[in-house]
Amino acid sequence: MDFERGGRGAEGEAMKVEVCILAGGKSQRMGRAKSGVRVGGATLLEWSLLTARGAGFPYRVVEKDLGESRGPVSGIVTALKTTRADAVIFLSCDMPFVRSATLRELASRDGKLVFAESNGLAGFPFLVRKGAKIERESLQELARGAMRTRISGEEAFNVNTPADLAEAERRFEARRREVVLEVDGLGIRRGEVEILRDVNWTVRKGEHWAILGANGSGKTSLLSALTGYMSATRGRIRLLGREFGRSDWRELRKRVGLVSSSVRQLMAESETALETVATGKAGVIDQWGPLKRGERIRARAILNDLGCGYLEKRVWAVLSQGERQRVLIGRALMAAPEALILDEPCAGLDPAARERFLEFIQELTERSTSPAIILVTHHVEEIVPGLTHVMALKGGTLVAAGPKPKTLTGRLISEVFDCEARLNKARNRYHLQISVAKSLVP
Repeated sequence: MDFERGGRGAEGEAMKVEVCILAGGKSQRMGRAKSGVRVGGATLLEWSLLTARGAGFPYRVVEKDLGESRGPVSGIVTALKTTRADAVIFLSCDMPFVRSATLRELASRDGKLVFAESNGLAGFPFLVRKGAKIERESLQELARGAMRTRISGEEAFNVNTPADLAEAERRFEARRREVVLEVDGLGIRRGEVEILRDVNWTVRKGEHWAILGANGSGKTSLLSALTGYMSATRGRIRLLGREFGRSDWRELRKRVGLVSSSVRQLMAESETALETVATGKAGVIDQWGPLKRGERIRARAILNDLGCGYLEKRVWAVLSQGERQRVLIGRALMAAPEALILDEPCAGLDPAARERFLEFIQELTERSTSPAIILVTHHVEEIVPGLTHVMALKGGTLVAAGPKPKTLTGRLISEVFDCEARLNKARNRYHLQISVAKSLVP
């Protein structure tokens, strides 16, 4: 078994970490083993396995205790006696909302005992280093004096009774309606290079995001993971409540519209704007055969709605850069996506064309039927008023993510782009004054 490294050991060596899911025993209140109870279309054990896999550590299920059973304490003793890791993270099989990022946070701490804490109470998940003495009869006694890390009340929610089960289903359904995209502990490594590290991000309906970052910050890799073109090393991605790895991502990614230079370069020069938009329904490049009547009607309606119906019969080769971007947005909207990713859409546009295009983006954000818009850019000047939230990446690490008024500051820009920056705002648009940091001046 290969172990992934967590925190530091006693002599400074990286610690080998294993996740053990305690799934033994039968709940009298549920009338059956809780591990087999289904919530949100999966068993509680399956949710625990997804959490463990997403953390990137080796994992196993402990279903039978060694010796006399004393509840969770027996499971802890059993796991510690049989592990080859330096530390074990214990996860209960009845907690469907625990995030993979929480397990990685536990592994990063240096304590011999590290417990999750919610509302003043300690419990699952928790980390125990091998060799720790387990002399208590309950988790609360064991947690006394232990290091703690806080988790939300939702993560701490566990299913013990039929009423809990009904509440868990209600929460899952409410989250499906509210959350468009959720990234939990996402990491991408290729060889020795770690491209993204522990990215956590949630996009809710009604939110529109700007993603900022310098070249090499991980923006492109994040987009590739979201659209299923790059496999993550660890972490979880959920779109509309459906989990990457448990759903057909080829179909699911059609719900994410993507407008990027890579798509723009693939368009056939002889294809009309109407045909380009229509190909978005199936997410294909190049139109094979005549368009169906319904596809033609919908593509024409989208072009008109975007204010470029006059481009219907014009071929790709004669469209301007700004016109191409609008047509590609129409193509993305053809599949009725829940999220629309615009990857540096203003690149190559002259100043006047850029402003016209940004006005168009602002109009999109104001529509009640608009998908969640995610605009990737290097330039704060392109963050129109309708973009409500900002995420910033640097060196593959998430620096900040949150509502624009609180997140977008001169200090953030200075950190992300390694410069001395002053952020000004006029007429609801942002402008920068920049001086390159002395450390970067040759």
